[in-house]
Amino acid sequence: MSAATGGIMVFCIRYALLRKYDVGGLCNGILVGLVSVTAGCATMEAGSAVAVGFIGSFIYQAASMLLVKFKIDDPVDAVPVHCAGGTWGIIAAALFDWGAGFDHYHGSKHMLRCTPQYDDATKCATVGGALVAQIIMLLVIVLWSGSLSSLTFLLMKSTNMLRIDQETEELGMDAKMHSPEKAYIMSPHKMPDPIPVPILDKTSLFV
Repeated sequence: MSAATGGIMVFCIRYALLRKYDVGGLCNGILVGLVSVTAGCATMEAGSAVAVGFIGSFIYQAASMLLVKFKIDDPVDAVPVHCAGGTWGIIAAALFDWGAGFDHYHGSKHMLRCTPQYDDATKCATVGGALVAQIIMLLVIVLWSGSLSSLTFLLMKSTNMLRIDQETEELGMDAKMHSPEKAYIMSPHKMPDPIPVPILDKTSLFV
């Protein structure tokens, strides 16, 4: 439900902005719907999944436009899908937990039974407390992945492995380093000749 909603909404948003049918946007909308609902899919009702995909589509589009504004190269919109959509998904897992009210939080571990509070097992955990926990988890994920990524990229930069050389960039990685050199043909005049198909005359059909 979330994937379908996300795909349709991004498709409609892109059409409203560009007046063109954006199939790539449709596909990424489906992906952001899936990413947005992954964290809470075990404890969400169908209507909540639709709402999560709906909101996720706008978050994805906003993140995609921000990348363009700041001139950050992301040709497949991986960051808007997985970073922005995943961030929303972590928060949505707490906000849309079974739709039973903000004073009852279930979580995937306890499913139909509410999660007990850590300091009083006789009381049910609240969505507010779960939301704080989700935000802390989000910050830890950003800190962990950001630190490791920064160290990796700094190491690659110091050893001149972060970017390819100018010649390879102009020629293309396929032609320089891969085999076969071309996965597809871009120039129409380089298209291979079609394979000739023999045409049978009427008499040969009865032989």
